[in-house]
Amino acid sequence: MRPPITREIDGRHRRARSHAVRGTALGLGLLGAAAMGCGAEPVTARAVWVDGLGADGVRSIHVYDRGHRYDFDVLGETDPHERVRLGPSGRGVLVRADVRAGAWFDLDDGRRLPLVLPPTTPGGDGPVNFTARGDALWWREQADGSLNLVPLAPGVPLQRRDDGSVIPVVEPAGAVWVVGSLDAPRLLVKHPDGSASYFRHGDADDPSAALVREATTDALWLPDEALEARQCAQATGCFTLVGVEPAGELAIIYAGGGGWSIFDRRAPHQAGQLELPDQLAAAAAGGGGLGLLHVIDRSVSVWLGAGQLVRWDRAAGIVEATPVFAKPPLVWAPVDRGRALVLLSLSGSMYRVDAERTTVLNLQTTDCSEEGASAPVISPRGDWASWSCHDSTTELTATSGVVVRASVNGLERYVGVPLLPLAIDDEGDLLGYSVASLIMDEVDGVASFGRPRSLFVLTGEGVLTRIDELEPAPAPIVSGAGDIATYIQGAALDASLRTHGSVR
Repeated sequence: MRPPITREIDGRHRRARSHAVRGTALGLGLLGAAAMGCGAEPVTARAVWVDGLGADGVRSIHVYDRGHRYDFDVLGETDPHERVRLGPSGRGVLVRADVRAGAWFDLDDGRRLPLVLPPTTPGGDGPVNFTARGDALWWREQADGSLNLVPLAPGVPLQRRDDGSVIPVVEPAGAVWVVGSLDAPRLLVKHPDGSASYFRHGDADDPSAALVREATTDALWLPDEALEARQCAQATGCFTLVGVEPAGELAIIYAGGGGWSIFDRRAPHQAGQLELPDQLAAAAAGGGGLGLLHVIDRSVSVWLGAGQLVRWDRAAGIVEATPVFAKPPLVWAPVDRGRALVLLSLSGSMYRVDAERTTVLNLQTTDCSEEGASAPVISPRGDWASWSCHDSTTELTATSGVVVRASVNGLERYVGVPLLPLAIDDEGDLLGYSVASLIMDEVDGVASFGRPRSLFVLTGEGVLTRIDELEPAPAPIVSGAGDIATYIQGAALDASLRTHGSVR
């Protein structure tokens, strides 16, 4: 059951471990649930895909969930073009099956929330967004510009229409953009009048149906968009214009002209210019570019500029700069529920920054050009990362793929199978799928590049196991407005979080 591969890895030590296979019981019209694979370790992750249109006009959503697979029907009238999105925390799936009809399927506790969403556009979905924490949906109502929000946590008392669909919580002041915190049910919102407000919405710990405004300021210059570039061909291209710390207490905001502002929820009257320390100010003024990557807590932020990864602790007056020995393209991502950040090069270099220190996890490198490389997946704590490349030392064939995995243990290369990573958990176990070919060709006008063949688990110890043949075959879907078609979506689950009906 294992395809032939070649493993290239420096010496490393592993501890033996075992996992109990967990069962699944969902109230989603469940058709079946079964353990998968031939003794493969279950990855602490979920993946979803949709099969082709059935003979009876019903399509099924299929779910991999920590070693089990189950499926449920898409309810209601449908066609081959539903938008299906796995939430950023892997908690559930958002489905749109008509112009305005949609539903949220909670994969933790089995709830189904029928929704009336903004009308779709010719380019795809209406602008429906997950909060950064994945615990709410929000959108701007096109008719009046109001901010609409649907909390997704269990226990929140949601109002419903006569047809059973959820009535969203509405903020009439509206929103130009919304940035959510990663570890609290808080949002920072720019209003059309140029002011900014912090809001709190209901969650499992505080099951309120209200959207509560907690602080407001009109003393800041705010960007027109809350842009965030998590992959860049050059270090100067990685940045976020609005960085909200994980608890939603403080934000650092680009103020134009190279300047920055600070907005503290607890002291809105003090909102204003942020004075950068000399080292960051010099990088901003030196023409090499300075970008904010992330705000880790009320005191610590992470910046990238002048070839340095900088951890700035405002409270302690510490500016710690680490040289970035990393060949672009670079990728960065908040991890550990926003309490840390990982900076990664597709060549293998990997850095992790938290409130206390900057850690160089790996400096071993490999040849991996941006062309043909997959988007990296990073574990929830930020200790592991994986991506796929084309093996440039061989002729481009259907088996010339290389799976790369980086961690403090070094760099691994698994050669000989075109595998695309979906998620990697905090033990280094990788969930991925093989593709029909790395060569772009067409059969009857349909491109076969990237078409899934089988689902695989690559354990932290380096054992590759095929766990599912992916039958019926996944169909390409569009996950959101402007997105390209995808076959399968995956997300690693934070095993330290306990939720209703599941352990994530």
